[in-house]
Amino acid sequence: MSVSVHKDAPHLKVCEGSPESGTTPYIAFEEYLTIPGLEDADIRLEFDSKPNLEEVEDLCRRLKSAGLVFVVQRRI
Repeated sequence: MSVSVHKDAPHLKVCEGSPESGTTPYIAFEEYLTIPGLEDADIRLEFDSKPNLEEVEDLCRRLKSAGLVFVVQRRI
Protein backbone atom coordinates (compact mmCIF):
# COMPACT_ATOMS: atom_id res chain seq x y z
CA MET A 1 0.00 0.00 0.00
CA SER A 2 1.44 3.35 -0.99
CA VAL A 3 0.84 6.76 0.50
CA SER A 4 -0.07 9.99 -1.25
CA VAL A 5 0.94 13.16 0.63
CA HIS A 6 -0.45 16.58 -0.32
CA LYS A 7 0.67 19.84 1.28
CA ASP A 8 -0.54 23.42 1.04
CA ALA A 9 0.37 26.59 2.95
CA PRO A 10 -2.97 28.27 3.59
CA HIS A 11 -3.51 31.99 3.98
CA LEU A 12 -5.18 32.44 7.36
CA LYS A 13 -7.71 34.99 8.53
CA VAL A 14 -9.45 35.56 11.86
CA CYS A 15 -13.25 35.64 11.86
CA GLU A 16 -15.21 37.10 14.75
CA GLY A 17 -17.87 34.40 14.91
CA SER A 18 -21.52 35.10 15.58
CA PRO A 19 -23.14 35.20 19.01
CA GLU A 20 -26.52 34.57 17.34
CA SER A 21 -25.34 31.23 15.97
CA GLY A 22 -23.29 30.42 19.08
CA THR A 23 -19.89 30.62 17.38
CA THR A 24 -16.85 32.30 18.91
CA PRO A 25 -13.85 33.72 17.03
CA TYR A 26 -12.13 31.21 14.77
CA ILE A 27 -9.36 30.95 12.17
CA ALA A 28 -10.36 30.28 8.56
CA PHE A 29 -8.44 29.54 5.39
CA GLU A 30 -8.81 32.59 3.10
CA GLU A 31 -8.54 30.56 -0.09
CA TYR A 32 -9.43 27.06 -1.18
CA LEU A 33 -6.62 24.53 -0.95
CA THR A 34 -4.94 22.92 -3.95
CA ILE A 35 -5.20 19.49 -2.33
CA PRO A 36 -7.23 17.01 -4.41
CA GLY A 37 -10.69 16.56 -2.94
CA LEU A 38 -10.52 19.78 -0.90
CA GLU A 39 -10.52 22.32 -3.73
CA ASP A 40 -13.99 23.60 -2.77
CA ALA A 41 -13.94 22.93 0.99
CA ASP A 42 -14.29 25.72 3.53
CA ILE A 43 -11.83 24.87 6.32
CA ARG A 44 -11.58 26.58 9.69
CA LEU A 45 -10.14 26.05 13.15
CA GLU A 46 -12.66 26.37 16.00
CA PHE A 47 -11.93 26.21 19.72
CA ASP A 48 -13.88 24.52 22.54
CA SER A 49 -12.33 26.84 25.13
CA LYS A 50 -14.18 29.84 23.63
CA PRO A 51 -11.19 32.20 23.39
CA ASN A 52 -11.75 35.90 22.86
CA LEU A 53 -10.89 37.65 19.60
CA GLU A 54 -7.51 38.88 20.86
CA GLU A 55 -6.44 35.34 21.81
CA VAL A 56 -7.42 33.98 18.39
CA GLU A 57 -5.61 36.83 16.62
CA ASP A 58 -2.48 36.05 18.64
CA LEU A 59 -2.71 32.36 17.79
CA CYS A 60 -3.18 33.18 14.10
CA ARG A 61 -0.06 35.38 14.15
CA ARG A 62 1.92 32.56 15.78
CA LEU A 63 0.71 29.98 13.23
CA LYS A 64 1.68 32.29 10.37
CA SER A 65 5.07 32.99 11.96
CA ALA A 66 5.69 29.25 12.42
CA GLY A 67 4.91 28.64 8.74
CA LEU A 68 1.78 26.50 9.10
CA VAL A 69 1.50 23.80 6.44
CA PHE A 70 -1.76 21.84 6.00
CA VAL A 71 -1.06 18.19 5.17
CA VAL A 72 -3.39 15.44 3.94
CA GLN A 73 -2.04 11.90 3.74
CA ARG A 74 -4.04 9.25 1.91
CA ARG A 75 -3.42 5.56 1.47
CA ILE A 76 -3.80 4.49 -2.11
